[in-house]
Amino acid sequence: MKKSNNIKKKIILICSDGGHLAQILELEEWFTKYNYLLVTEISPSTLKLRDNYNIKYLKNRSKGKNRKLSFYWNLFINFFISLKIIFSHFPKVIITTGSHTALPMFLIGKLLNIKLIWILSFARIKSKAASANIIYPLVDKFIVQWPDMVKHYKKAIYLGKIY
Repeated sequence: MKKSNNIKKKIILICSDGGHLAQILELEEWFTKYNYLLVTEISPSTLKLRDNYNIKYLKNRSKGKNRKLSFYWNLFINFFISLKIIFSHFPKVIITTGSHTALPMFLIGKLLNIKLIWILSFARIKSKAASANIIYPLVDKFIVQWPDMVKHYKKAIYLGKIY
């Protein structure tokens, strides 16, 4: 039985809130053509997105004096939340504009042979990003928004700016 062409491919877009999320939302005209799921950290600003997007939330990034310990705890918790999200949506592709928020989902995606696309943040003009460095060897496509960043990431593809 042949699959119908009108069945939309499933994708997940994951990022931390703030500038990374703003960059993902710049792709709205494109990602709404797919059966998408937007995944980001829960915060007062991201809760407002529920009315307009198919969205799921991860535990928010750590703040305060125990920040380092709670950062790793949140990564651990977000690993299990990501597992649940992936198995409920099971995408063909996972796309991120970055930050640590995407790490657990990308690791799970790699184990499940899901295509991984990392779009390096627009803010990265001359320097590497710690979370991108961790995932870089695992991704299928690594896209940069500044031509000079290809010097830092040899398999990167420069496609211009999202904004």
